[in-house]
Order: sequence, then C-alpha cells, then structure tokens
Amino acid sequence: MNSHNLSSFTSRIVEATNAVFGDSQLAQSVFNACQRYDLEQRNIADSRGVNALMIAVVGAKGQGKTWTARQLVRDESVRRQLRSGDLADDATTSLVWIGPIPPDSIDPTCESYLACPRAAMVDLGQPYVLLDTPGSTDADAAAARIASDALSLAPIKLLVVARDQLRAASNLAIAQRIDGSICIPVITSVEPEELSKSESTSQLREDIRAFRDQLRNRAASLKLIKQICVPDFEITGDENSSQRLFIAQFLERIGQLQLDQLSLVNSREQRISAAQVRLRTEVTKTIAEHLPHVAKAVERLNHETEQLPDRVLNSMLGSEGILETGVKMRLRTKLVNDSLLIWFPYRTVMSTLNLTQGAWDRVVLAMAGSVPSLFGALASWARNAKQHRDFSADIRDGIRERTRQQVEDRLKPLCEQFHRTVLKLRPHDPKLTDSLTSSAMNLSGIEELQNRSRAIFDSAIERHATRNWKVQLLGAIGCLIFWGFFAGPIVAIYRQYITASIEALSATSVNADHFPHPSPSLLLTSIILSLLPLLVYCMVVITVSLTKRRIRRVATEIQREHETAIQQLKDTGVIQLEFEDRLLAQAEFLLNLDRAKASS
Repeated sequence: MNSHNLSSFTSRIVEATNAVFGDSQLAQSVFNACQRYDLEQRNIADSRGVNALMIAVVGAKGQGKTWTARQLVRDESVRRQLRSGDLADDATTSLVWIGPIPPDSIDPTCESYLACPRAAMVDLGQPYVLLDTPGSTDADAAAARIASDALSLAPIKLLVVARDQLRAASNLAIAQRIDGSICIPVITSVEPEELSKSESTSQLREDIRAFRDQLRNRAASLKLIKQICVPDFEITGDENSSQRLFIAQFLERIGQLQLDQLSLVNSREQRISAAQVRLRTEVTKTIAEHLPHVAKAVERLNHETEQLPDRVLNSMLGSEGILETGVKMRLRTKLVNDSLLIWFPYRTVMSTLNLTQGAWDRVVLAMAGSVPSLFGALASWARNAKQHRDFSADIRDGIRERTRQQVEDRLKPLCEQFHRTVLKLRPHDPKLTDSLTSSAMNLSGIEELQNRSRAIFDSAIERHATRNWKVQLLGAIGCLIFWGFFAGPIVAIYRQYITASIEALSATSVNADHFPHPSPSLLLTSIILSLLPLLVYCMVVITVSLTKRRIRRVATEIQREHETAIQQLKDTGVIQLEFEDRLLAQAEFLLNLDRAKASS
C-alpha cells in the first residue's frame, strides 16, 4: 500500500502494519481506515472551504432528517428539491449542501449543492450552511459511506431520532462518529399525549434520559444540548404547528450556545481529537480480532513491562526487614555524624557502637579486657561496614542494575515467542526471517527513577532524623557523664601537681618527689570506669532514638513514595519499554494505539 499521500501519523500506522503483517487483507483494512481518517481530518480542518457556520442533519434512515432540514429553509423552490421518505425514490442518498456559500470540490456522483440566500433561511444572526446527509443505516452501501464521511464536517449536529427509535443501537454508532461535536437531539413523531403528560410519569422522559445517557457513554467529548421534541403531525393533522414548535425550540437551543470563533475552534480541535481516538481504537481492534495470537503475545509483553518497575523496586528494597535495616543504618549514621566534634568522647563511643551494631556485648567485654571479644567486635565492625557500603551502592545504582537483569530474564523470552508467532504468519518471507535477530530492548526512564529513588530515601531520612538541637543536647549530656566520672582522679592529680608547682616556685629548693607520679594502670582504669556509664548511656540513646515503630514508619513511607513515583513516571510515559528490534517495536506501537492519548 502506498502511504505517500497519507499524513505522518497514518503513514506511521501503515508502515508498522506492512512491516508486521506484510501484504495481507488485514493490512489493506488498516490502510483504508487511515485513508478515511485523513479525509475526515481534512474535512474538519478546512470545512470544504465554507467560511461560515455549518449545521449537519444526521441520523439513521427514515427518522425525518430531510423534513428537519426543510424547516430551516423558507425558499419554496429549495424546499421542493429536498425529498424525504422511506421509499427508495424519496430517500436521500447523496449529501446535500444548502446555503449561500457553496463548498469546494463538489463530487456530482454523491453530492449536490442547493443555493439558498441567507434571507431565505431561518435567521440565526449569522450566515450558515445546512448539510442534509443520507441515512447512516441505509442499505445502499454508497449512501451509508457518504453519510459516515459527512458526520465529521459540521461542528453542530442535529441528531434526528424517531420517538420509537430512542433505544436503537444505531444511535450509538452515530454518537461515536460525531464525538467532539455540539449535538442537539431532535426527537420526531412524538405522540401528543406523551408531550402533555406530567414529566414525572412520562415514559418519554425515561426513554430520553436513557437515550442521553447512552450518547454520553459512547461519546465522552460530545457537547449534548437539550433535546427538541416534535409532535407527530400525522396524528394531529397539523404540520404547521409542528413546524412552528420545532423552529421555536431550535432557535432557543442555538441562542444558548453563544457561538463565537473560539468555541468553533475548540469544537474543531475536539472533533479531530475524537477522530484520532476512533482510528486508534479501530486499528487495535481490527488487529486483535483478526490475529488474537499476535495481540496476546504483545499483551503479555505490555503486562510484563508495566510490572517491571515494581519488581525492580521490590528487588532493590528487598523485604520489609531488609529495608528497615537499611533505614536503621542510615539514621544511626546520621545521628553520629550530626554530633559535633567537641562532644568527646561521646561521639567516639557512638561511632564505635554504630559500627559494632549487634555485638555490643562483645564491646563491653572487650573493654573489660577480653581479647576474644575484641576480635568479635572487630569482625562485627567489618561486617556492618560492608553491609552499609552494599546498601548505599544499591540506593545509588541498584535500580539500574536490577532493571537490566529483569529485562534480560523476563522480557527476552517473550520477545522470542513473539518472533515465532510472526514467523507463523509469514513463513515464506525470507526478508522477514533475516530480520528476526536477537532482540535488544531497554526500559527508558530508569535513570530518572534511580535519581528519584535516591532523593526519596535521602529526603525521608532527613525528615525523620533526630533534630539537630536534640543531637547536640544528647552529646553534651554524654560528655558530662564521662567527665563527671573521670573528673575525680584528674582533679586529684592536678591538685597535687598544682601544689607541687607552687612549692617549687616559692621554695629555694625543689623536691621532684612532691610532683604526682600516677601509674598508667590508674589512668586506664579510670578511663574504663568512666567510659562504661557513657557506653550504657549511648546504648540507651541509640535504642530510644531509633525505635522499631519509628523505623517501620520511615520504611513504609519510603515504599509508598516509590510506588507513587513509579506510577507518575508510567503515566507521563517516562518509563516505557524501548525496542531496538524494529519488528517488535512496530507491533507494540500498533497494539498500543488505543492506550495512547490522541493529539490534534
């Protein structure tokens, strides 16, 4: 299929379809859908050269569309040319343009133009052109196609539905085609008795409500105006009264719209967007219906792609216990690092306890002189240092490395399965066989997720870490405990030293024996005895500051923020699977068309 005359968007779809499915009937169906979309887009964009308001009368066959169009024309010669009825000779089978401005490029085989001056039409305060369309359910395939193509032309649609057809399925198909437009429902052939009944008991009211709900569900961007109800003049025998009632209601609805240039531009953009959504859905549905095994293969890829970031996160953070251990290590380290250097030896003891977490009993015994306990404490220090280093590396680079491994383990087998599926479709295509080499793929956005993960972790630690003033207060109290115990021997030694110094300065002779000669064992014993209360105090500080409840709260918050960040990156398209395998990328593009947001 030649895609040179298509837009860039539809050319991309056709190119992908040809790459995956080759020269097949399915590819031809997709090509035809793209051609219809491009025609629809051009019709919406340039309005066929009509620089005026356009109002299209649309609906199924035999609902009273031409009668409705005729009521807006006062020129009798034009009115007579607008034939209506259920018979083949009376039904509208071509697109009829009515108004003071002719459209560009009239196709005489399926279109006609009836010139009608503005003064000979119902006055809307501005010039406008009417479009009387064929029935969308016409048995004549050509007429039905013309009706379908014409549904995109005008920003305002008069959707004409007979009273007894309010719940017909054909209304839903028409609603989908006019999505993005301004719609005024016109309900014809309403029995006079129903119009005169109380609204609370009228079956008509219930049917209209169900009808409007169906339109909204099928066409989310449809601007639905209050309906116009036309009495059945074949029952009343008074067509003039029905005509006057219709015109009065129509002018009232148009007056409510406040049709300015901006609203018409917005309507054009909404119609183009809705048309693109329809194309995306049609292509995806066509492929899924004709080749469900291909759709299933790509669907499994999509499912694994969506789950991949969560699995990577879980493998990085590990179980709840591992995450809580990492949080505890970071909070302990921050508690130590935030203490000022002047709080000696409190800061030194806190650093020792931080590095020997899980072996505090050995630290106490080592201070009492146990050599085996000293080696046990050193081993715990080495193990904790390695654990801290490994966890920091995971926070820095863990997501990136685990993503690569997960892509290799989970997605590569699915890609190979997809290749086998495509080969079954085109087993004798040598060009295809040569192109199916080993797949290369990459999950984009992982660098961003890695940076966010690091920021989330650091931010949570900062928020829940012990406040700086409290850290310094704890350090001051620890120093007071140590120096309070160690002050005794120090004061005694210095008192003796000061006394001896005064004697040496005042006496004529100096006796060196008067100066203190403390033994090293005395000082060592004093230091150990002073450090033991400080050691117990530091253990209490770490235990109270890092309670299990607090650690669990921080870990839960980190997990929740990671999940939110992953979802945001997914929704914005930052995290997505990128295929270096061209065939796989084309198939993924086609089957995900309906997931992407339409752009005008």
